[in-house]
Amino acid sequence: MKRILAALLALLLLMAWAQPRAVATLPPYASLAGYVLGPGWTVEALLPPGANPHLYQPRPSDLKRVAGARLVIMNGFGLDDWVVDRLVRPNNLKARVLSAEAGLRPHAIRLPSGELDPHVWTDPLLMALFGFDLAQVAGTLDPAQKDAYLTRARQLADRLFALDQALREAIEKAPGRAFVAYKNPFSYLVRRYDLKRLFLIGKSPSAGVTPKELAEAARVLKAHRLKGFLSPYQLLPEARRVAQNLGAKAYPFYLLDEADPDYFKTWEANLKALTAVLGE
Repeated sequence: MKRILAALLALLLLMAWAQPRAVATLPPYASLAGYVLGPGWTVEALLPPGANPHLYQPRPSDLKRVAGARLVIMNGFGLDDWVVDRLVRPNNLKARVLSAEAGLRPHAIRLPSGELDPHVWTDPLLMALFGFDLAQVAGTLDPAQKDAYLTRARQLADRLFALDQALREAIEKAPGRAFVAYKNPFSYLVRRYDLKRLFLIGKSPSAGVTPKELAEAARVLKAHRLKGFLSPYQLLPEARRVAQNLGAKAYPFYLLDEADPDYFKTWEANLKALTAVLGE
């Protein structure tokens, strides 16, 4: 059996070098990598839509996908280390691993807990930096296409700059710049677009919402005449229960491209939720 498994892994590796494949832990990175790597690569994400990367347990099928990859793309910041610890390192695979953390750590936000906030992909301009890091790594794997990767990274940066401008213009038109949030994946959004988080419902990622928090959230929503709060899509069922208790609405924010596999189309949905929660 061990010999059969070894032969299977060797075959998958040979296939990877013949047809380069990149595997990203999170869907947003798979989407952005597709723009930089171009049609010569196959790019896919390990996490299915709606999965929680904090709780994700790799599946046997993930082993096969990583085994056949020349490049593995991860977020880092402790969010998806399982891809290296449980899929890459135990199998002695030769895949190149690119962590967004390597280039973005100086720009990371430190949480009250002292840890770095891992949700860097929610900042389009940070993703422009990631695109150039990816182009550099791809160029080392495929030197003949080095210039093409860099060109596509520049094109991606242009689109991300345009997205950033669209977000700024939409936020400027909103009645306010303050909102209430459920849980806490919005720090990069707040910093980049000079928003104000009035109140955080559910300060602990794992703990439930206390009656005191509900009372304070109700007071803040009423005082600022807000109809609802922003919630990660993965937590929407519980956020809707909280919203029902508050007589408010939970607006979904799609962290992992659940609205659409394309990073930019997902932002179209997120922009609608964001402007709504700001009082539109």
